Amino acid sequence: MSFVGGGGGQDVHKFVEALQADFKTLSLETKKKYPQIKEACEEAISKLCSAGSSQQNSVYYTVNQILYPLVQGCETKDLKIIKFCLGMMQRLITQQVVDQKGALYITNALWTLMENNIEEVKVLQTVTLLLTTNTVVHGDTLAKALVLCFRLHYTKNPTIVNTAGATIRQLVSLVFERVYLEKDSVQSLQQQQQQPTSASPAEAAEGGVGQDGQTFASDAFLLFQDLVQLVNAEQPYWLVGMTEMTRTFGLELLEAVLTNFSAVFHESNDFRLLLKERVCALVIKLFSPNVKHRQLPAAPSSGNAPVPAEKPYFPISMRLLRLVAILIQKYHTILVTECEIFLSLIIKFLDPDKPCWQRALALEVIHKLVTRSSLIAFFCKSYDLKNHATNIVHDMIAAMGSYVRYSLINASAMLNGQQNGMGSTLSALSGNNQCGFMFRGAYLPLVATFAPGISKAVYLEMLDKLDAPNIPDSYGISVGYAILLDMTRSIGGVIQRTPELHPSHNTAVITEEEHKPLCLQLVNSSWSGLLSAFIPLVETSIDEATTENILKAMQNYAALCGMLEQLQPRDAFIMAMCRASFPPHYAMSIFANTATQADGELRCHTRSGSQDLSSQFINNCSGDTGDFRPQIVAVGTPLPSASLPHSVMQAPVMLTNKNLQCMRAILFLAHNNGGILGTSWHIVLQTLQHLVWILGLKPSTGGSLQAMPKPAVEANVGIQTAVMADLPVLSQMLSQLFESSQHLDDVALHHLIDALCKLSHEAMELAYANREPSLFAVAKLLETGLVNMPRIKVLWRPLTNHLLEVCQHRHIRMREWGVEAITYLVKSALQFKHKTPLKENMELQTMLLSPLSELSTVLHADVRQRQLDCVLQILNTAGEILSFGWPAIIEIIGAVNDHHGEPLVRTAFQCLQLVITDFLTVMPWRCLPLCISTAAKFGSQTQELNISLTAIGLMVRRFIKFLKELFLILPYQWNISDFFNQNQDKLMSTQLQDVSILPDFPGTVKMPQFDKLWMCLYAKLGELCVDLRPAVRKSAGQTLFSTISAHGSLLNPPTWQALVWQVLFPLLDNVRALSSSASNEKVDASGNILIHHSRNTAQKQWAETQVLTLSGVCRVFNTKRELLQQLGDFERAWSLILEFIQNAALSKNGEVSLAALKSLQEIMYHNSTERTERSLKDPQTAQEQDEEIWTIAWNIWLSIGMESTKMSTSTTTKLQQQNSSGADSQDDFYIPSQAFLTALIQIFPAIFHHIQVKFSAADFDKFCTVLTNAVCIPVQTDAVPYIMSTVSDTLLTPLHDGILDCMELIQKEATKNDSHIRQLIPAIFRQLLIFSKFACAPPTFQQSVEHKYAKSSAGHYSNNASVEVVSMNYIPFGEKSISICVKLYQTTATEEPVVQEQILHDIVKALRTPLAMKYKCLSSSTWKLAISSLISVLHTGLKVARAKPQHFGSLWDDLADTLDKFLFPASVCTVEDRGLEEIVLDETIDCQVIELLRDEVLPHAHEMPHQFIMQIVVLLNKGSIHSASDTNICYESDWKLREIFAKTCFETLLQFSLLEDNANANNNRLNANLLPVTAAGGKDFAGRLAVTALLHRFQEVLKRFNDDERQSGKCPLPRFRLSEISFVLKAIATLVVSMKKAPASKVNKPAWDQLIGLYPYLVDCNTTTSPEVSRSLREALLQYTDLLQAPRNCGGTSVVSANDNAIQSNGQEP
Repeated sequence: MSFVGGGGGQDVHKFVEALQADFKTLSLETKKKYPQIKEACEEAISKLCSAGSSQQNSVYYTVNQILYPLVQGCETKDLKIIKFCLGMMQRLITQQVVDQKGALYITNALWTLMENNIEEVKVLQTVTLLLTTNTVVHGDTLAKALVLCFRLHYTKNPTIVNTAGATIRQLVSLVFERVYLEKDSVQSLQQQQQQPTSASPAEAAEGGVGQDGQTFASDAFLLFQDLVQLVNAEQPYWLVGMTEMTRTFGLELLEAVLTNFSAVFHESNDFRLLLKERVCALVIKLFSPNVKHRQLPAAPSSGNAPVPAEKPYFPISMRLLRLVAILIQKYHTILVTECEIFLSLIIKFLDPDKPCWQRALALEVIHKLVTRSSLIAFFCKSYDLKNHATNIVHDMIAAMGSYVRYSLINASAMLNGQQNGMGSTLSALSGNNQCGFMFRGAYLPLVATFAPGISKAVYLEMLDKLDAPNIPDSYGISVGYAILLDMTRSIGGVIQRTPELHPSHNTAVITEEEHKPLCLQLVNSSWSGLLSAFIPLVETSIDEATTENILKAMQNYAALCGMLEQLQPRDAFIMAMCRASFPPHYAMSIFANTATQADGELRCHTRSGSQDLSSQFINNCSGDTGDFRPQIVAVGTPLPSASLPHSVMQAPVMLTNKNLQCMRAILFLAHNNGGILGTSWHIVLQTLQHLVWILGLKPSTGGSLQAMPKPAVEANVGIQTAVMADLPVLSQMLSQLFESSQHLDDVALHHLIDALCKLSHEAMELAYANREPSLFAVAKLLETGLVNMPRIKVLWRPLTNHLLEVCQHRHIRMREWGVEAITYLVKSALQFKHKTPLKENMELQTMLLSPLSELSTVLHADVRQRQLDCVLQILNTAGEILSFGWPAIIEIIGAVNDHHGEPLVRTAFQCLQLVITDFLTVMPWRCLPLCISTAAKFGSQTQELNISLTAIGLMVRRFIKFLKELFLILPYQWNISDFFNQNQDKLMSTQLQDVSILPDFPGTVKMPQFDKLWMCLYAKLGELCVDLRPAVRKSAGQTLFSTISAHGSLLNPPTWQALVWQVLFPLLDNVRALSSSASNEKVDASGNILIHHSRNTAQKQWAETQVLTLSGVCRVFNTKRELLQQLGDFERAWSLILEFIQNAALSKNGEVSLAALKSLQEIMYHNSTERTERSLKDPQTAQEQDEEIWTIAWNIWLSIGMESTKMSTSTTTKLQQQNSSGADSQDDFYIPSQAFLTALIQIFPAIFHHIQVKFSAADFDKFCTVLTNAVCIPVQTDAVPYIMSTVSDTLLTPLHDGILDCMELIQKEATKNDSHIRQLIPAIFRQLLIFSKFACAPPTFQQSVEHKYAKSSAGHYSNNASVEVVSMNYIPFGEKSISICVKLYQTTATEEPVVQEQILHDIVKALRTPLAMKYKCLSSSTWKLAISSLISVLHTGLKVARAKPQHFGSLWDDLADTLDKFLFPASVCTVEDRGLEEIVLDETIDCQVIELLRDEVLPHAHEMPHQFIMQIVVLLNKGSIHSASDTNICYESDWKLREIFAKTCFETLLQFSLLEDNANANNNRLNANLLPVTAAGGKDFAGRLAVTALLHRFQEVLKRFNDDERQSGKCPLPRFRLSEISFVLKAIATLVVSMKKAPASKVNKPAWDQLIGLYPYLVDCNTTTSPEVSRSLREALLQYTDLLQAPRNCGGTSVVSANDNAIQSNGQEP
């Protein structure tokens, strides 16, 4: 021991100085009264002075000497000195300078003060300081110090008592703490010395090493031994001087030691022996009154009074139980037998005959014990597992169950014995948030709450209570409820080996070998007791929190049982929870057949008769309305079940909030512990199924459940708003339950599926009785399958096999959900990303699609519909991965037949569409023939044709609709073809081992397999082309020919031969035969679809097929001609195809005939373009083949043309006969359409190019006959808008344009220099002139007359149909013919055949008609074109006529007549009809004619016939005077309009009579010498005749004007008369001037006389008032100036005479 300071010598010096000062102070205080103390102080001071100058330890060596004055001071009884001395002692103790001897001095001094009752508190402080500062006090000194404290504890001063009690507790703990210090110091010393010793560590702890060590352990042992002695009311061995000690305080000290220093007892044999032999015996002895005591009223005794042995005393009992709890908790490993006794005693304390406080204390002790799982494990291992030991765990839990049941029953019994008990209970429940239990109206609130795993004693902590407290009635059940929860938790900790939060060092270790038997025994010992307690607690709990805790404990325990494979307890707990989810009567009914044996045993002692708490509770509540009633939150209908009696089925099921809480607990149990449920799944799922049904949750997509609105008729069904809001949560929990199945192992998953299948079977059995089935099991099977996709192979077959059974059920709801589950699973499985890609896993693909395929055997249409819908969705979402599943998919699609309804056929066809359009490229080759066959099945099915085709006018819309929705085979076959094309190399390189999948085609040797695929497709399409339904025929035909056109080049030539002769020509022949035999009866149009009149009979529908087939075959011939020519029999095929075309073209059906011509046109033009290419390769062969095939083509064309247009010659007659005989005439005929005729004509150019070398006059005549007949064929009124132009009425129709194009084509060929048909030019002219006549005279036909047409063989017109036939506008056609003719003549006028055949004369005669009609023509353009054409022709033809007059003798009279009729037409022209501008233009045209005569006729008069010239002069004279046309002029203004024409005529007459100059005269004389005399004379005569005619006409006009002038008086004449006279006067002046200048030979004497004779008339005109007439008169009179004298050129009489003779001689010319 050393000085405590830490400051070295300086601190020691200061301490010594302080002591010296204190001793000096004490010396002064005791100087007078206590001199001996003064002397001792001075001596101490001197010693301290000497010690201060020495080493540090000198103070320690002198401490005993300096203590003397202090001890003496304490003996003085002077409080001041005593306090001062005690203070100095405490200072010395604090500085640790007191040794053992000094400690003894101090202890003795303190003992003296204790006995004298002086400064007790200071004494206690000093003792505490002395013992806690160091360890110098031990042995007897320590015992004396402890006795000192004990004696102070029992003084009368409360402060001292409390202080002493605290000091004792501290010092007792200190004594035992030294044992730990001793152990640590010994072990440290042994490690430092590293020397072997003969003593073990335990012996060292017991004092075997070192004196101190032996002292500390001995002190503790002796102290504890004496405490036991004292508690046992015996004398102590070591604590000498003890006079008294209460048993309660002693028990407290024992408890404190045992609680805090358990290691001392565990490590020391002496202590263990003391514990076993003394302590346990003491406890058992003290327990005796408690065990034997019965519930009797007793008054409590005082704390210090002796306790009667025969009666329990609360303070002792409470402390005993505390001590027992410590012994069990900390010393159970060394007190195994004793603990068994203790536990048995505690369990007995729970008996009903024990006092309430005793049961409460026992419950608190048990609660302390059960919170530690290690204790429960120890109890089970040490007792329950032993054969001859007490089953402590079983007894304890069974006692708890009995206690719980007793508490509930006792509370109810006590309540029934009270008068106002009910009112008080109900008032206690009036508040909210009440927690507790209610049984038979007795309310037991939870008065104590505990945290999980933590015990909190109430009455065990009442150490200050002397009397037993009043225990609330509900305290016991509150603690019991907590004990059960903690017991369950501890059992779980044992089984799951969960470490404790605060483990003790003396916990028994359980090995792995011991663990499993221990767990099994623990469950066997506990499950029945726990269940018997939990069942009434769940049924009587009234708050959610309490119920939740109980249910959670039950969940955990059931899970533990499942982990240990303890099926009976597991099922019993699950069954209890399931029953708690329903009202008792309902639960009893539905679980009547599923109760387990354990549950039956439990019912014997917990639920039988009056002990059935649940039934008692319900009966009590229903019998008395004043009782507490659980809130009903949901009312639903019971689920139909075989076990439910009829009475239960009729009543609604009422669920409380607790029922739903139990449901959530079951969900939580199954969700977290599904792997251990095993066969209990059926119970759980059955419960959930009933609850889901009652709550109205219905399955939705994916198997989840959703709340559906209740029917209005179910008035007794309802759910509170709060629960309605909670239903989605419950549904989510249900879904999560089955989602958690993905974490189950395979065995557990199969248990789940088996349970669901069993439930589903039960539902199916009920559905057979026409009860509404529960779909819960099916929906959850689906949901389970969806979440377990990663291991789909484990569950697929059992899952889908059961669902297939469901799909065959007769109840529609069962079927619906069965097929929904299968299809949803298949779709999800195909879309799931499997570990091995599904695309590469044939086995998995086959397995997944197998249930979908098996649905094809189900007869129910709704199932098949869902199956096909699933296939369609699979194709849309996962079609690209179906590498091995395509045969199954196609077989499913093809399994639909005519017995199924329209929706099935439609859906299946959509699937086929998707397969063929999108997935051929990923499909195995073996599936290709299957695809073709399936597509053909859909083409031939007849289900969709129940809709009749009746309504007229909507053919197009109906047809398009059916193409899109019903018979859209084109895209599918087309895509098959595209696939064949794109994958040609792959398919041809693949060796098809199973060749039986391809058909044989006879006649073709060794057809390649690739070609067989094509031929398989073509053959199927060919069969569909003659289907009975027109829509199918059309679609198949279009597809067939499109496919051949696009991909036919891929076939080998021999295969083409098979295609042509085995597919195409048989198809044509079949179609022709079926068309001819088709009925012409109207189709029944009773449906909703309108049918156009052109398709209202089967014959008309076959006509469309005939059109399509023929055009398709022809198109094949066009596109594949080069290939067909290599086959060797092309000529035969050519002839045959043309025969088919001819037959179709001559059909009485306009559609067929027109299509045939279009096909012929395509062949002709296409072959025409290919001829050059072939001729370059093999000219000789090509030429020979061309001649043959084009001769055939020409003959076919002529035959078609002659036959089809033959009727035009007798159309009128036939129509008249038809009209007169009525509609029933059997004379069948039809009028070829304009489109037909146009197509026929347009084909000719293509043929003509090839036959022009051999084109003869006879051929041309036949050709012209066809053209003429075609032009003359009338047109139906309804066809006029489609062939007439909408832009201008003058445009040609396509037919007319085609005819003229043909004529121009032949014309061009004939006009070539080396042409072989040059001799045909006249015939061409005549044919064109025939056409030109149609401009004024259309073909004779009765127009705008309605005729009744008989029903033709083609059914083209129906009976009594009124068809109006009109003639076309031939004006543009005729005019165009005139133009062509004129152009042709201009180029061929000099040709010998043209001259000899007098073509010019024919042209003039042809043009005379429109020229003569002029204004009567239908169109003014006709006569204008005619006159311009005549002018053009005459410009060219007159030259030829003058050159070769012998061929034109008959021309002149017609020409003169034509000109006269044109210039002076009989038709009247008015301003109103044509307008001034048009009339001016017409006059201009007339002037052009006069100019033609002036330029081309009169100058060559001597070269033309005399009669013709006379006619021309008369014509000019006629036009020179306005009045010549008086009869045709109706208005005054017209005189002026004809003035230009008259001037032109007049000037022309003058020009060619008097105005020729000398040069012309000489020229004429020269010509006269050359020409015959008659010709020259004729010319002079023409001039004289012209002058005479003019003068005569002038005289008539002047005379008439003068007469009218006189008669009019002052009224002026009309303007046109003034204009006429003015013109005449001007003409006279001009004539006078001309005659003066003319040669004498030109003007004879009568002409001069006639001129002079006009003079008087001129003079008479001077009375006019018109300025214009006056000016003209003046000019005329002035020209007479030279006539008043002899003319200047007349020099003598001889001259005059000569002139007179000349004139006379001229005048005598005829």
